[in-house]
Amino acid sequence: MSQENTGKSSGQHLTAEQLASWVLEVNPGLAAIQAAAEAAAYRIDPAGSLDDPVLSYGIAPLTHDSSRGINQRFDVSQKIPWPGTLAARKAAARNDALAVSSEADMLQLLVITQTKAAYAEWHFIHEALNIHHATQALLDELTVATQVRYATGLATKQDALQAEVELNNLKNQELILLRQQVAIQARINALLNRVPDASLPEAEPIVVSRRQPPTFQELQALALTHHPEFSQLNAQISAGESRITLAEKAFLPDFQVGMGYNSLWDDADKRTTFGVSINIPLDRSKRKSVLNQARADTRRAEWLLVERRAELLADLAQARAEVIEAQSSVALYQDKLVPLAEEYLESAIADYQSGAGGFLNVITAEQRKLTTDLAHARARADYVRRLAELERWTGASINLSLPTSTGVKQ
Repeated sequence: MSQENTGKSSGQHLTAEQLASWVLEVNPGLAAIQAAAEAAAYRIDPAGSLDDPVLSYGIAPLTHDSSRGINQRFDVSQKIPWPGTLAARKAAARNDALAVSSEADMLQLLVITQTKAAYAEWHFIHEALNIHHATQALLDELTVATQVRYATGLATKQDALQAEVELNNLKNQELILLRQQVAIQARINALLNRVPDASLPEAEPIVVSRRQPPTFQELQALALTHHPEFSQLNAQISAGESRITLAEKAFLPDFQVGMGYNSLWDDADKRTTFGVSINIPLDRSKRKSVLNQARADTRRAEWLLVERRAELLADLAQARAEVIEAQSSVALYQDKLVPLAEEYLESAIADYQSGAGGFLNVITAEQRKLTTDLAHARARADYVRRLAELERWTGASINLSLPTSTGVKQ
């Protein structure tokens, strides 16, 4: 993918949906399983087709001097399975193809979730660096002011040293963030099949909706109807039932019809023949083993469906609760914690400048402000990641900017 495709040259911000779309276009694992699904689909028609007819030819070479010429024999035969066998084979192949296709859909959901989680980290890293740069600028001003006050005897040397220590601590934290930025950039480029240091645009600012996700009952109904894992297990059950039918048909004979012409017969009326033959399924033990295996495989798929249904609904309930928690956390930071931290810092600086407060109070307030801003950025990133998890377990995208009744898009 070129830089132009990332929007870097145009100065555009990167959105989670854009990044997911680009990753889906180039993901090799998804391309491989989609090819497997395509191959499985091509096996449906052959599974429901008759075997090729058989043509046989014979010649009596020593009859070339006879008055009738060389005697020859032609035979054409066609094997015809017991009625319903071909339909069961085709149904089994069709459901196998549906199962592989559902597996591709499951992988797509996983890739989208991983991509949006990486996007959330990319957004957090940029937010954290911006917060650190703003805090460093504030500390630079405070350091200069402290040095001036120390030179005029209005502040102690300890104040100046505290400012220097805090400033260097911030620089050390910035180094950690820069290392994390390189790591997440490499991770995203790996998803895009690009070199690790390929440039990426900054993430678009995250807007956290205060509208709660659809009710659990609505999400449950959607997941049970459309989630690809349920589709896959249901397809496996249907394929198993078709194989049970095939195993039962194996106890019944297959037919073979044919016609031929044999010039060896002196009587011309005897030369053209029509016939039918059947196999005799004497070995019932091996057929019973195949039937029991098909039944056991089908029971296994049925129990897996029951198990995965319970597990997925539990994951769905947890994901929904985590989205609501993230929304509440972001709202708390926006409405209360961030304004309080700002007011606390402004008050500490004003008290210090007026001589009513110590510089240690300013450092404490600055650290609290930094911690609060970083936690706010982390909460917004967690919202994106948790919403992606909810979409994964629902099997559909969820738009919380719309009313709840229309907030789910399949």
